[in-house]
Amino acid sequence: MAPPPSPQPPELMEELVEEILLHFPPHEPALLVRAALVCKHWCRLISGPGFRRRFRELHRTPPMLGFHYRGISDDGRNVGRFVPTAAFRSPRAESRSWRALGARHGRNVGRFVPTAAFRSPRAAESRSWRALDARHGRVLLRCPGEPFGTDIVLAVWDPITDEKRKLPLLPRNRSRWGAAILCSAAGACDHLDCHRGPFLVVFVGSNLGGTCICTYSSDAAAWSQAISTPGTGDCVDPLMRSALIGNALYFGLVKKTKALRYDLESREMSWVQLPPTYHNFELRVLTTTEDDGLGLVTAHSNKIYMWSRKAGPPNTGWTQDRVIELERLLPIDAVLASPDVVGFAEGIGVVFVTANNVLFTIDLKTCKVKKVCEGRGIRGVVPYMSFYTPALGAACTAEGPSAGGSSA
Repeated sequence: MAPPPSPQPPELMEELVEEILLHFPPHEPALLVRAALVCKHWCRLISGPGFRRRFRELHRTPPMLGFHYRGISDDGRNVGRFVPTAAFRSPRAESRSWRALGARHGRNVGRFVPTAAFRSPRAAESRSWRALDARHGRVLLRCPGEPFGTDIVLAVWDPITDEKRKLPLLPRNRSRWGAAILCSAAGACDHLDCHRGPFLVVFVGSNLGGTCICTYSSDAAAWSQAISTPGTGDCVDPLMRSALIGNALYFGLVKKTKALRYDLESREMSWVQLPPTYHNFELRVLTTTEDDGLGLVTAHSNKIYMWSRKAGPPNTGWTQDRVIELERLLPIDAVLASPDVVGFAEGIGVVFVTANNVLFTIDLKTCKVKKVCEGRGIRGVVPYMSFYTPALGAACTAEGPSAGGSSA
């Protein structure tokens, strides 16, 4: 006589299941997908708006799902690429219709490289666009192939939904320019899930004769009148990504001795002195510090130097907070190639360092180093930070695994 079947284990209470799922790491959204495919009940729980809201509120800091960089292809062309850092696969992953900010001359090619199993939509895989900035769940793109003297074409892209919004043309009236994107809800938003809300694009154009700034509001669907100031003998550096500190944006300048500060409320420009470094040709990255101040990261002689500046008048001094010895962290061939700092991920304290055609990330809290990709001439790293809870409608209709429900 066969023994009686073993009793089914008792089901976990719904509150306990939700509490466990809420503590899944946000930088690996594929784990939530796998959990959702266990059964219909879990799928409905994870797909619900209440769970997604509590998930964001618990973790607070959006994870890095990927980053975009520009480099040089084997045939010498300027290329852009997006690298995923998380287990996320968005729609139309293999398309190639957009690209990240690359060089000003020659043919431009764009790719999006995720930093884990994140695969970007067609907007990042295209060969005709490039990324200037990313903030609050959006990426600012530009068309790099237009001839000098023609209009500037910008677009705002949401990698989660693959929605793209092209902005009105801007006349190219300055030889060098940069741009930034941010949520326009200001203090009324916690920026945990505002990628579908109103946004602001700030455009800065400069030459030796002067600097002008104009802004695009998604609410008004138009560019503002430009404000101008006389030249200071310096220009905006397109390789230095802007930093948002409080209610002001900071843009790096070519000579690397100052940064341009733009107050979003008063619409006034001012200049901030940067700390001295060893050579003016060193790459520098503007950052935000842990106490929400302005920071600067640069590399010299196999060391990373980190600076911070307290809020105050333009001549407020800088403090050198930390020096990181790269000889203890990077492979010997990378150390011999004189590493450069090429990017910074706000909120999570990750620095991007390139050496010997290899790009590394360094976690400033743990000093953990990770090789993320290879490529020639890597510059202009633009991290993409956002929460991502995949849409799983198809998988919620049946018990058990369903391949159609996963976007990872």
